[in-house]
Amino acid sequence: MKTVAKALPLILAVASATVLAQTAPRSFSLGINVARGVVRTGEPIVVKIQLKNTSDHEIGRTALPGGATHGEMAGFPPIVRDAQGKEPQLTKWGRQVFGRQAPDDHLPDVVLNAIQRVPMSPGELMKTEIHLSELYDVSAPGKYTVQVRYYDEENKEEVKSNTVTVTVVR
Repeated sequence: MKTVAKALPLILAVASATVLAQTAPRSFSLGINVARGVVRTGEPIVVKIQLKNTSDHEIGRTALPGGATHGEMAGFPPIVRDAQGKEPQLTKWGRQVFGRQAPDDHLPDVVLNAIQRVPMSPGELMKTEIHLSELYDVSAPGKYTVQVRYYDEENKEEVKSNTVTVTVVR
């Protein structure tokens, strides 16, 4: 019993250090929303993404030439699920972007050498968007949930955004 009592402060110190190491503050905030929560079959579904540097130092982010579209290629791959929790089928473009081509796709190679890392100043806000209906077959009426992932370079872990719901109607 005395051995346990002597070891208890050490055990608590190690446990506290582990918890503190796992809860390192993020250097950014990540949020998404949809332009329209209800869309008709065939209408575009646009997911808007905001990444803000909330730290007191520069952080890096991925940048694409030509503006704020194709967030899926700028480090924000989406997680899309239907009402049954299944991922909808990818379109040809979605298979190309995510490297899941079918043998009969016959798409031209996408050259990604223009993608680069750029600094983000403290307080800077980056906006991009994903045209979900170009990546996934979301033509079936129903509810779809969407999140995006982003890799936290400082904490070396993947971070998921908030979840939004889109309803597709006829």
